[in-house]
Amino acid sequence: MTIPQTITGQKTDFELLLRRLREAIIRNDQPERAIAILKRRETLLQLSPEQCLEWSRLAQMSGEMDIALDSLAYVNDKQPDMDQAWIEHWELLNLLGKGKEAASLRARALTLRPDLAVSLIRPVEGPEPEEQDFVVDEPFFRSKREEELILRYMQVFQGREDCFARQWADKQAKTSGYVPVRKPITPTEIREHLSGLKTYGIYLLQTDSRVRVGVLDADLKIVKGKDTSGTIIGQARRERDYLLERTVALAREDGLEPIVEFSGGKGYHFWFAFEEPQEAARVRGALGRIAQRLKGDLSFFQLEVFPKQDKLAGKGFGNLVKLPLGIHRAAGKPSYFLPRVEGDIWQQLESLKGLKYSTLCAGPARDTASKVLLHPRQSEWLAPFAELKLLIEKCPALGRIIMACRNSKSLGVREEKILFSTIGFLKRGKTLMHALMQNIPEYNPHLVDYRLSMQRGTPLGCRKIHSLLNLSMDFCDFVNPAPYPHPLLHFPEWSADQGQGRAERVSNLQGALDQLRQCISTVIRFLPDGKQSAFSQENPGDRAEEKLQETISNQIS
Repeated sequence: MTIPQTITGQKTDFELLLRRLREAIIRNDQPERAIAILKRRETLLQLSPEQCLEWSRLAQMSGEMDIALDSLAYVNDKQPDMDQAWIEHWELLNLLGKGKEAASLRARALTLRPDLAVSLIRPVEGPEPEEQDFVVDEPFFRSKREEELILRYMQVFQGREDCFARQWADKQAKTSGYVPVRKPITPTEIREHLSGLKTYGIYLLQTDSRVRVGVLDADLKIVKGKDTSGTIIGQARRERDYLLERTVALAREDGLEPIVEFSGGKGYHFWFAFEEPQEAARVRGALGRIAQRLKGDLSFFQLEVFPKQDKLAGKGFGNLVKLPLGIHRAAGKPSYFLPRVEGDIWQQLESLKGLKYSTLCAGPARDTASKVLLHPRQSEWLAPFAELKLLIEKCPALGRIIMACRNSKSLGVREEKILFSTIGFLKRGKTLMHALMQNIPEYNPHLVDYRLSMQRGTPLGCRKIHSLLNLSMDFCDFVNPAPYPHPLLHFPEWSADQGQGRAERVSNLQGALDQLRQCISTVIRFLPDGKQSAFSQENPGDRAEEKLQETISNQIS
């Protein structure tokens, strides 16, 4: 590979250089030469900020992460208002397990670019991996182990037998796509995919219109018109946690075992592998039911089911899905399985050895109102608290906050208010609130008791809860609808006529006046007899009503 020159021969044509480097890396043509060029920092210093980003992506594709980090750090210093450079630098540090450096970079980025807060949300990671017993350095045994893992990968993620696809990307035109490769995929291609040299996809439908794997794709929506306050960021994180736990729970209820993958961007893939080929229509139906039950609970994520067809039509190949792991050519970033395992790609593949295949339930589809099968650890935690379990199943808004407590996440002021103003009204409210709050770092048992003692009125209503959490989803469906909906109506013993909620905003003038009269009557009952009479003669209620009416009239005129 030669470094291209301009017509005058006096300076390098960097755009042409970047194109040739990308083509060489994708073709795996003279990789040592490509890496040698990428190591020339004097070349990096002559690039524009956009070209430096491409330099970093090419370094990642070549496996040279130090060069990639150096390139991104250079752009951060040279062009601090370039948001994409901060985002890619922060994501790469997280990917490499450099949590402290990522946190430091995020703090620096938010000082200079506060609007980046909503973009710098770290993907969920699993618990610390268990120590690996199998560590063999001899080349022969290492090669044999890799071959076995590749074959296992090919057994789990099977698509059409006679064809697969290769991904291409044009960074300048910001386009990407796939081209069919009309032959069976081999271990050689899988190794190329896993190592990041090339990226391949599979056509899910086999020639007989059956599938061995289905996918539920969850992508983060583009957030428009929303601020970057802590509330919005916190809700995005809560929804992400809720999505990952709830999807797995709903899938296991129907005998499906998801393989969860972080896609490398802001999305997640739930893979469902079957030991024997299944009719595409049945797989679509099973995954569609999960998506349907989740769809109304989500504000930040959107769901898509693959395959999208029941049968192949004409000469088409059907839906294509990128194979898990590997690198997306357009983004230049790798993906990984969850819970995340530190180490190389082969350690991630070890998780496939003990994989449980999914099974489709025989007979008609289950009633979508059936109970959710929870994870064993969650079931153990919820066993003494049937009320919390019911709220997780029935109320997505409260369910997210309860799961956050279970995972020892700090709560915001609004989230604490919602818990105290709903669960605090249950018969076992004190026990339940202590069980929830003791998991969070700021737990203060005396403060919990005090706040519970101050609870008055009626539970916080659905409308107010959605407003506090900035949720755009529909309200829950109740067996016995009430004019004032609130989460506790999910409990059969809670009467719908236990009072209109004073926590809700009054929607009309007459309602405001009625509430004012009720409050005044309550105050009068606690006054001494003499003052009651004087108070009544002065008719403060009438004056207050007139004043309130005047105020509201001025506001709406």
